Amino acid sequence: MSFLSSAANTYKQQATSSLANAAQGVVGAAMAQISAWGISAPIGSLGEIVFEVSSRRVLTFNEYKRNTKARYASHEVIGQSPVLEFLGPDGEEVSFTMQFRADLGISPRESADRLREMSRSGEASYFLLGNAVIGENMWVVTDVGEDNVKVDHMGRIILNQVSVTLREYVADIR
Repeated sequence: MSFLSSAANTYKQQATSSLANAAQGVVGAAMAQISAWGISAPIGSLGEIVFEVSSRRVLTFNEYKRNTKARYASHEVIGQSPVLEFLGPDGEEVSFTMQFRADLGISPRESADRLREMSRSGEASYFLLGNAVIGENMWVVTDVGEDNVKVDHMGRIILNQVSVTLREYVADIR
């Protein structure tokens, strides 16, 4: 590669990086202004539950984890290590925690109850982050745990933390 080609590629990379940083700054400033006006900035969704941030309402999650597994059969061989046979993919699993706070426009009791209802009913939903659908299939809520509950002087839950586990839902055998 010639000196001029190398210099041109370096300049192109720097210009592309600068433009990307400028675009992120403009988008960030626009999202901040939208939030200041009280308009929601959606982060994603799980069915009807919309993860969003605005000056009036905050509903987000933390500690996002996604596990992808494969299924194998193990065939025992005398005098040797077992031989593994690939059977196919296993269902994916996603977990995260959510904190529901009344002072951030969210009803902690209703929000936790909605997730528990999704778990009890087996309701399958799409899971989106940004504009991207997560996984190839829908998801079901398999586990909901609630802790760190704070209650006010009237017995109302004003803050809770909920751990959620989702499992990939394959509706039919292909």
